[in-house]
Amino acid sequence: MTIEITGSAPRLSRREVTAFARTVLLAAGEEIGELSIAFVDDAAMRSLNRKFRNKNKTTDVLTFPGDDACEIVISIDQARRQARSEKHSIATELRYLLVHGILHGLGYDHETDNGQMNDLEVEVREKVGLE
Repeated sequence: MTIEITGSAPRLSRREVTAFARTVLLAAGEEIGELSIAFVDDAAMRSLNRKFRNKNKTTDVLTFPGDDACEIVISIDQARRQARSEKHSIATELRYLLVHGILHGLGYDHETDNGQMNDLEVEVREKVGLE
């Protein structure tokens, strides 16, 4: 598996992001050939959300699945707000968002799958130590 990272994640090195992504895939029992993870600001995320989802606002994570590949985009600004709100670190919030994005990249969709993705997300979080 190839993992490419653009941008930077506060409190997480590229090596840590790569290792965590691999751990999530192992915990989910899935494989993917190429994974691209981009850390962006709210302005970039808002632009992507408007372009691809017709929603003129920022969001925390967007996932673009492909054939044996996946692109995940995470808003650092939104992750910071969510970390503050949930009273945990930015590194923890970024890990939550990586789990969520990776599961979307594997084809799961919590908006249409009657809870299958949510159940798997809880299971994966437990396996990787995010409870």
